[in-house]
Amino acid sequence: MERRRKRQEQQQQQQQQPDDNIHRARSRKLSLSLDIVNKPNFSPPRVAGIRSLLSREIHSVHDHVAESSQSVGSIAPVERKFSDPEFLPLPESIARGDEGTSFLGVKYQGRVAGWLRPERIRWPTEDKHYPIAVFNQPHPKDIIQGRLGNCWLIAALSLIAEVPQILYKVMITKRHNPVGLYRVRLCNQGIWQVVTIDDLLPVSTSNSLVFSRSKKKQLFAPLIEKALAKMHGSYMALKSGRCDEGLQTLTGEPCEVLFLRSSDPEKKPDLNQIWLSILQSRAKGYLMTCPCSNKRFSEQIFNRMGLESDHAYSILDARQVNSQRLVRLRNPWGEKEWKGAVHENWTKWPKALRNKLTTSSVNDGVFWMPWEQMPSFFSSVTICKVNANWHEARKRGQFSDFSSTITSAYGLECPYGAELEIEVFNAGDGNYYNRLKDPDVDLFLILLSSNGYCRAYKHDVDYYITLSTVVPPGRYLILAGSMSVVNYMVYPAFNLVVHGSQPFVVHDQPASYELVADAFHAVAVRANNRQDMGGGVSILTFDDNGNFGLVCENKSNRTVRLSSNFQGSKNVLSSRHAFQMIDTIPARKQQLIAIFTRKMFSNDVQIAYQASGELLDPDHYTRAKNNPPIPPQAYGNVFENCF
Repeated sequence: MERRRKRQEQQQQQQQQPDDNIHRARSRKLSLSLDIVNKPNFSPPRVAGIRSLLSREIHSVHDHVAESSQSVGSIAPVERKFSDPEFLPLPESIARGDEGTSFLGVKYQGRVAGWLRPERIRWPTEDKHYPIAVFNQPHPKDIIQGRLGNCWLIAALSLIAEVPQILYKVMITKRHNPVGLYRVRLCNQGIWQVVTIDDLLPVSTSNSLVFSRSKKKQLFAPLIEKALAKMHGSYMALKSGRCDEGLQTLTGEPCEVLFLRSSDPEKKPDLNQIWLSILQSRAKGYLMTCPCSNKRFSEQIFNRMGLESDHAYSILDARQVNSQRLVRLRNPWGEKEWKGAVHENWTKWPKALRNKLTTSSVNDGVFWMPWEQMPSFFSSVTICKVNANWHEARKRGQFSDFSSTITSAYGLECPYGAELEIEVFNAGDGNYYNRLKDPDVDLFLILLSSNGYCRAYKHDVDYYITLSTVVPPGRYLILAGSMSVVNYMVYPAFNLVVHGSQPFVVHDQPASYELVADAFHAVAVRANNRQDMGGGVSILTFDDNGNFGLVCENKSNRTVRLSSNFQGSKNVLSSRHAFQMIDTIPARKQQLIAIFTRKMFSNDVQIAYQASGELLDPDHYTRAKNNPPIPPQAYGNVFENCF
């Protein structure tokens, strides 16, 4: 989608900023006063009791597929065709509601003259001798993008057409159905869904398909596109998107995005390492795609080089011949090819190189390109880790605001150790997710070992995040959360997906409010950014992608009063809804002071703070006190929280 694509570009641009996303103040006041203050004790404020929302398991996709297959098989051929009452052949299915009144909505609706069944559609002349079929030996070159800006989907379809066993899993109905009823299996925000549709397809005034089509009268591309349009409400809802979304939707597998450019010398991508990742991914059969984009180049430059800007390409192959590193790409339009070095008609092809590579003189959108020139024209590479041997678990849940018993904690048992890919998706209200309108949220994932050590941590503002790690045999705890819940008091549903290279078990984990402080303290310890204030008091900080946290450790035998001032910070939200805080921390205790998250995604985050402390009379100050207050539920045996 346009919003997500722009956000990915903003992420890349922020990576290119020489000062990084988080700018820390050059001078921080970190002083400790040892004055003893004799004042009466204070009692902590009272809050309401703890509430609990339990996440629920979902039915196995295999159950859905079995039920759907039986339903399709039980339909006897009749003269009356099936018509889907939930997605009617009306302008609202092209662009619904306010979409239909927008300029683009009117434009899309104007392209559609009607809806026809496959038997009445006007197919290209070269396809007329083929029978109508769902599949007819599908090939990546068979898929043609129509007049809809969904190259993110078409590029993904082209990729899985390289692996027919994946493509066949998407279409539950694998043969032409005379009744016109089809079922399609799609992964929506990490959860498999079976979508039932009819075969009425949008056509132009010439009765040709308006949107995507498959050569040889194959129906799989327009049917998958229609099923996705139904899932999201309209065809227009599919305009613009990211490569990883297309691959996630069709495969349900974890994705990794590798950025190819950065102007920050300290964060310059290691292109050699990325090249090795591409070769390894190709050897493993992973799917790869890349968006063509560079704001420094004009549209004319892209056209001159035979490329289409703001467009998704498929990576079909990668080869290294001697010192020459080449990538084979495909334009989902099936035309317009690279005109730079090593293009098909290049007169300087080394003979040894041409003999080892498959080339074609036909303008079919498939071409080789030098790896060294990729970063100039492509912003990133998306790797979809398709693996038939993955073990997986999928859970539904709902984010809490951490003032109640946490509902987003899961126990993870890995008896053999495993390579893990852990994902959490924003699922909107849990019933319907609008990919164009539902906001991306501030997400985090923390993986703790049984001894409380932080094995891995990931944070980002997006519709999903992925945490990749390798763990030895043992028991672990997954904490999925959203700071948007704390900052905006919205409570979206989420979907948790875990893939592992070895068998594992994921189960709901009863957890208390104190777990959040435990987890973030572990994150801070893992970050290893500690500043001693003296007297046994330390400040620990952690940051990741515009997220900044402050933890205070009091290892002394006396209570410490910590004053924190973040008023110099910019473009951040405070988990305590304040930028000045005073916290009284008892002896031998730790407290998560605050977490600051990005307010406006398009702007940089600047963190500037001052902190000072004083040791208090242990005879009068033995209990915690916090301003702004924190609820008593936060007071644990080891850690104390601040939300």
